[in-house]
Amino acid sequence: MTAVFTYPFKSLLGSYLRSFFGIVLTLVPLLLLNPISVIVYMLVFLLCAFVVYGLRTVLRQFTRFEVGGTGLIMHGPVNRRIEWQELEGFSLNYYSTRRDREAGWMNLKLKGGGVRLSIDSTIDGFEELVRHAFRAAVRNGIMLDSSTGMNLRALGIADPQGDGSFAYGTAGR
Repeated sequence: MTAVFTYPFKSLLGSYLRSFFGIVLTLVPLLLLNPISVIVYMLVFLLCAFVVYGLRTVLRQFTRFEVGGTGLIMHGPVNRRIEWQELEGFSLNYYSTRRDREAGWMNLKLKGGGVRLSIDSTIDGFEELVRHAFRAAVRNGIMLDSSTGMNLRALGIADPQGDGSFAYGTAGR
């Protein structure tokens, strides 16, 4: 069985808009005004940052992840593959956008076979993808840090022992 996961355009639209407005807000003063040299350097730096952010968003739009019995394959402008048997790193982090931690996103980081992948929770089917990777991590005996364990519980993913406790450690980072 193979499952395919992609970033929906709806989740990328905000990133495209931020990139576009950032480019416009930094490019217009550079083209229309004669700013002093220090300001020019700052605007060029910001322009480059917004362009890189936009390119990163384009890469996400054209990337898909294929999960199968043997591993995880990333198809797109950049292709990568992690075989489940080679998985040696698994972490799941939550990044809050508010003080009350009510809003934010998760990021799954996987490492294996000399490859590192980072997948954020805006991808369609994120929980299912995490479940596949977590099963492989359990089979490979990867130790989880406490933050990863709490985030797995928040997604409703059961621990391997079934007793509410995860094996914590520093391995797998």
